[in-house]
Amino acid sequence: MSQAGFDIVMPLYRWRWNTQAVLEGLTTHYQPRAIHIITPGSEARSLREKVRHWQVAPVQVHEEEPFFEPHTGLTKDRICAELDLGKSLYTPGWFYQQLLKLGAPEGIEDLSEWYVVWDSDLLPVETWPLIQQKDAGIQHPFALLQHNQWGNSQIVSTWANWIRSVLGVEPLTDGEGTFIPHHMWFKQAHLQTLKQQIGAYYQSEDHWLLLMMRSANEFGTFGEYWIYSSWVAAKAPADLVFHPYNTYGETTERFFDDGTGLFSAALKRSECVDPVADEDFSPSYAAVLAFIRATYPPSPLPSSLSFESSPRHLKKDQKNMHIEEQRSRWNPRRAEATSVP
Repeated sequence: MSQAGFDIVMPLYRWRWNTQAVLEGLTTHYQPRAIHIITPGSEARSLREKVRHWQVAPVQVHEEEPFFEPHTGLTKDRICAELDLGKSLYTPGWFYQQLLKLGAPEGIEDLSEWYVVWDSDLLPVETWPLIQQKDAGIQHPFALLQHNQWGNSQIVSTWANWIRSVLGVEPLTDGEGTFIPHHMWFKQAHLQTLKQQIGAYYQSEDHWLLLMMRSANEFGTFGEYWIYSSWVAAKAPADLVFHPYNTYGETTERFFDDGTGLFSAALKRSECVDPVADEDFSPSYAAVLAFIRATYPPSPLPSSLSFESSPRHLKKDQKNMHIEEQRSRWNPRRAEATSVP
C-alpha cells in the first residue's frame, strides 16, 4: 500500500543485525517514496554502502550531529547541553532521538507533509495498513502495539504530567492500548502548533529543541508519541486514527535480541551461519519472514516483532515487563515472568 509523497523517518543509533530486514520489510509492505535514516556520523558512511545492496526503497542517510544545524544553528552537542538530569535511566541520546522524530521536517528538505516515524527495531510481519481510503477521504492509521496494564506506572505518570502541564490537554488514553506504539504518523501542520504551545508554556522565544530538553530537567522525562497523539486528539481529532490493540497488538512480540538473543541464534542455525563468528550477519527480510513462517505454525503469525537491544530489558523487574515481552517465546526471561493471561 502506498501514497504519493509518503516518506518514512527512522532514527538509528547504529546498524544492527536486523536493520536490513526491517528496511526491506517496510519497503515490501508500504512502498514508501523514501526512507530517511538519521544516524551518528560514525555510522553514516558504512550504512550508505550497505543499503546499496539491499532490496529497499530509496534511502537517504542523514548524520544526526549536525541534523538541525543548517536551519537552526544548533548542533546535537548544543541541544544536549541543556540536559541536567544527573543520574537518570535515560541518556541524552535517548532524548535527542525523540527530537529527531518530532523535528524531522527541520532537517530533511521536501519531507512529506504526512510522514511515518518507524522505530528501527520494529519488524513488520502480518502487518497493518498505514493508508485507508474512507468516504471522508484518506486516513493515516497507526496500530496500538503495547498493552496499558503492564510497564512502569511511575514513568507513565510522569509522561502524563508533562502532557497536562506543557500542552494543557488531557493525555489520550485507550481501554487497552498505550500511545507508545513504536511507530506513528506525524503531520507537519500539527507539529508546528505543538511547538508553538511549548514556547507559550515556557514564555520563551528560544528554540523548541532547547525548551524540550529543559522540560526533561523539569519533569524528568517525556514521550514523543504520546505527546503528539494527545495534542492531535485534542486539537484535530479527525487526523488521529488508529487500529485498536485487539486487532494487531495481541499478536505482537517484544524481546531482547542484539544479535546474541534466542531469535537470532535460531535464525542463524536455520541459515547454517556460525552463531558466534559471523559479526556481519544481516539476513534479508525474505529470509527472516521464511523463518518466522516455518517457526510459528500452527499459531498465528505475529503482526510485528520488536528486537530490543538495550540490556535493561534483561534486568527488568517482572512487574514492569510488558505483556508483549511475557508472551514471546524469544524472551530469555519468559520462564521468570508471571504467567501470561
